[in-house]
Amino acid sequence: MSLWRNLRSLETRNLDLALSQRENQLVAGHLPSAIFRERLSAAQNLYQRNLTGHYGCVNALEFSSGGQFLASGGDDKRVLLWNIDREVVSKLGKPHSMNEKHASNIFCLGFDTQNSYVFSGGNDDLVIQHDLETGKILNHFSHDGPVYGLSVDRISGHLLSVATEHGEILVYDLRAGKSEPLALAKFKTPFNAVEFHPLNGHFLATANAKRGAMLWDLRHHQQPLCQYNYIPESPSCMSVRFNCNGTLLLTLHRRLPPILYSPGAPEPVATFYHDEYFNSCTMKSCTFAGPQDELVVSGSDNFNMFIWRLDGVDLDEKNQWMETTPIILAGHRSIVNQVRYNRERCLLASSGVEKIIKLWSPFAQQGWEGSLTQAEALPYCTRALHRESSDHVSQDFTARNTDEDQVMLAFFDTLVQRELESWSTMDNQNSSKSSTDTSTCSEVSSPTEEPSDEERDQDWDPDPQTDRDQPEEHVQEQDIDTPNVSELSWQTYPNRIFYLIAKKRRALLQLAVRGTTRHPRNVDQLLLRLLGEQKQAATQARISDWLEETHRLFGDDELPTTSAEAAAREQRRRDGVLLCRNRRTQESKIVETPKSRMGQRKRKRKVRRQPFQATKHRRATGRPRTTELDGSSASSDSEANYDSDEEEPSSGDNNNNNTNERESLQTDDDGDNSSTTSLASMEAQFSQAPSTASSFLFHQLETNNNSQLTSNQNHKAVNGLIPDICNTESTASTSSSM
Repeated sequence: MSLWRNLRSLETRNLDLALSQRENQLVAGHLPSAIFRERLSAAQNLYQRNLTGHYGCVNALEFSSGGQFLASGGDDKRVLLWNIDREVVSKLGKPHSMNEKHASNIFCLGFDTQNSYVFSGGNDDLVIQHDLETGKILNHFSHDGPVYGLSVDRISGHLLSVATEHGEILVYDLRAGKSEPLALAKFKTPFNAVEFHPLNGHFLATANAKRGAMLWDLRHHQQPLCQYNYIPESPSCMSVRFNCNGTLLLTLHRRLPPILYSPGAPEPVATFYHDEYFNSCTMKSCTFAGPQDELVVSGSDNFNMFIWRLDGVDLDEKNQWMETTPIILAGHRSIVNQVRYNRERCLLASSGVEKIIKLWSPFAQQGWEGSLTQAEALPYCTRALHRESSDHVSQDFTARNTDEDQVMLAFFDTLVQRELESWSTMDNQNSSKSSTDTSTCSEVSSPTEEPSDEERDQDWDPDPQTDRDQPEEHVQEQDIDTPNVSELSWQTYPNRIFYLIAKKRRALLQLAVRGTTRHPRNVDQLLLRLLGEQKQAATQARISDWLEETHRLFGDDELPTTSAEAAAREQRRRDGVLLCRNRRTQESKIVETPKSRMGQRKRKRKVRRQPFQATKHRRATGRPRTTELDGSSASSDSEANYDSDEEEPSSGDNNNNNTNERESLQTDDDGDNSSTTSLASMEAQFSQAPSTASSFLFHQLETNNNSQLTSNQNHKAVNGLIPDICNTESTASTSSSM
């Protein structure tokens, strides 16, 4: 056992040494950085793996300095510490839990620069300082409301900033213990996030629920150093994030895609747009990714992650509209809230409503799923959405169950659908008007308020002229759903959330264009292009359905490529079937023709022996029955009636013979003349000696036929056959008298 421990210790030291060398090479820009960049530039997807350990939603993620550890916290009130190097190669999933638990949900996390402490803040109004090695509590900081964000200065390592629901940004000096913090800002609306500048601890960025994103200077904190493009239609800012050298700032507003800024300028550099991206129901974050921060990452309410590339963005320009196709990562089964990037190990971590944490990597490893160069065949969650849910979600985690919680999934499925169904862009000014929901997954919003006197004294001017410049007709257009969306095939949309996002696409596009840029853009032109792409997708879906149906009909490998080809192939198939039927009919008639001729000769010999008195009765029996007129010819009728000389047919036999008589009508037209001639010759023979026995039989048949003919004459014959039969009878009578 001691030998095994020594080997494990040696392996760990070697791994740490290799990782430290790789980290130094990354800083110097050597080979590993180029490999990461090459893999990510070619990526259409990423390999993924789940980390299981929490009992509820995972609301907070943070990587340590150097990327060795990942801290996570959530609704189960626990802070878990994951060793990334072990979790990458191991399936055990056994994180280390901090000893001290919060009294409520955890919303934010942070490491110090030396990886000695981990800080956690939550709904219990506390920030707790945990010892990373022992897990014990070292200190705690109380506040007047829930703590939504925190950040540790990366330069000095002893400054801690906290963002609270009470509308305060507080800065603590960890060297002074629990001394009174510096109140950097004090508003009446909540602060959702805060982050120190990575290279200058005097500056920090904040995200406010009413005032948007701002940049502050600790040395002059009477007012913000920069108010980033205030968006009256969507003032609530959820997240702010610097890149590694502090030259770019990424912000995320409610119902808006990520917006890129230069920290010193209020106007945005670029807006990253995709028609399926939507964030509104929960607090989300955004982050940079890649060796040179060339990627922008954010989660969405449609359960996917979106990764946009900075390719094509000119950092010297302003108000750029980026519609480059992002990498869409599918794998989560509910809303994705938090995303973080590990620069040293080229890993992405994501979490949200589920109990799991997902790790994403451009490198294939044992136990990981996915691909790098092949996009997901189904880029969406395939589970069925819930339409109904309970308004109460249990926060009892004593069972320590890590299995998927269907009640929680149903709650947020219903929440997203209701949000999309009820949202009207007419109330964008009140977009942050909702109460804080502290029971589930850090769903945080702010109440609507006017700026206080203290805020007005800080010369806050979010460009009030913006609202007055909006024409009324322009505002009215916002409430119109996207045209033609309801007319498209339901199969175009993976589920109802995608469908509702498509219905609100016009409003979301208008909000993104008006809210993130001051330069006018042709919204209708953008919308028409999106609708054209949507129609094309619907057409492709219908073509796929048509191909599947065609394959089912034809059952071959060479499927038709056009509808005309399919129609021609179907017509050829029907012609072939009809030709086979005609051939079978002709063959059967060729076989039956000699038999019918022999039957006629036998009947002629027998008729010569009949008496003269039977002539009149024979004419009556020679009439075709009305029931046989719909599909039989004169020859077939005469043959059927001649058979009655030998045997009286029953009504059931007549009905069974109707089908064969109809077929003979179509092919025996040449036999009509011969039948008429034979009838005249046989009637001439009837003038010879009569027979009383035959007279009785013919009289009985005539009575039956006359009664049947009388009943059938009440119905109209088809195609005027009855008058023709009458003429034929009179002609035959005339010829016999002659």
